[in-house]
Amino acid sequence: MTNATAAATKNAGLDHIRASVPEAVADKSALVRRIETFHVSTRHDIVFSAELDKMLATILADAAQEGYLLAVVGKSGAGKSHTIKRRLDAHPAFKPFSDGLNEMQICLRVRTPADCNTKSLGVAILHHVGYPLVRSSINEIEIWRLVREQLKRREIRIIYLDEAQHVLKAKKKLRQTTDTIKSLMQDADWPIWIIMSGIPEMLDVITHDADKQLERRSRVVPIGDMNDDDVATVTAIVEALAKRVSLKVGFPLTSEFMRRLMHGGIWRQGMIIQLIKLSIEVAIWDKQTDKTKAVSFDHFKEGYRRLCNCTDDTNVFIAKEWQDIIREVDEDGTLTEATVKA
Repeated sequence: MTNATAAATKNAGLDHIRASVPEAVADKSALVRRIETFHVSTRHDIVFSAELDKMLATILADAAQEGYLLAVVGKSGAGKSHTIKRRLDAHPAFKPFSDGLNEMQICLRVRTPADCNTKSLGVAILHHVGYPLVRSSINEIEIWRLVREQLKRREIRIIYLDEAQHVLKAKKKLRQTTDTIKSLMQDADWPIWIIMSGIPEMLDVITHDADKQLERRSRVVPIGDMNDDDVATVTAIVEALAKRVSLKVGFPLTSEFMRRLMHGGIWRQGMIIQLIKLSIEVAIWDKQTDKTKAVSFDHFKEGYRRLCNCTDDTNVFIAKEWQDIIREVDEDGTLTEATVKA
């Protein structure tokens, strides 16, 4: 199935749903879309955008004999993947282009396999590039020959590996995997630049390189937790998202409320924004909102409940000792059960 055929099939399915649901559901769907497509530009976006432009300038100079690695690291829920994907989607250099015969693009996005090793990574790259492997018995040498061939043929210059910490799971073959990544960057005929995103442990891929070559060829962009200095920014985000769907905030955004909100999102940009979006989505589906045209405090209580399936005792918008409610993010990107400080 070609990309065009797949897109047409997807759109046909959406057209069927649109024609089948009540008008009110379609209207709310449009509002939900306005929330989900809203992007908040933060200091992390600015830093990553600058590094992305530096990478493109190096490629454009056409004088580099090897690529390098750009590592974007942060805790789960920090907003790494969203920041990267958003910038790649927005930058005109990353739009598809045609060579007169085929649709191509300079960057290949690959979700690093959970069972990552040299072979599975090569297979994942070929899958994302659209090259079907007809033989499961094909060896690693042939897989990586095909990878290099396809990258050059399709003029792919950059590979983005999301969840790159999965590379660490194959500890016995970690050296082999890092050597393979280095060889892509060092290919004299067609050097590749790598963008990797993952949790802080991902940096072990770089530091455990025995030759220290990856360390020399790496730039690191850390995405840290938010803090009290970001309260004004998050307040503006709440107001902007409400306005995005023609609602006002119907209660005071006090300092305590904002800290409850940021604590609920465990002080991580991506999780905080997800909590705000869920709360405003609750408002969209609340029949009272049709009258009030406002997002209420109760909507945030329910938004947090939807985020982590909590009880009232562990809901940061209800509990008196909300600072004692501690949650983390699991491998699926969802909040864990709460632990409460004694």
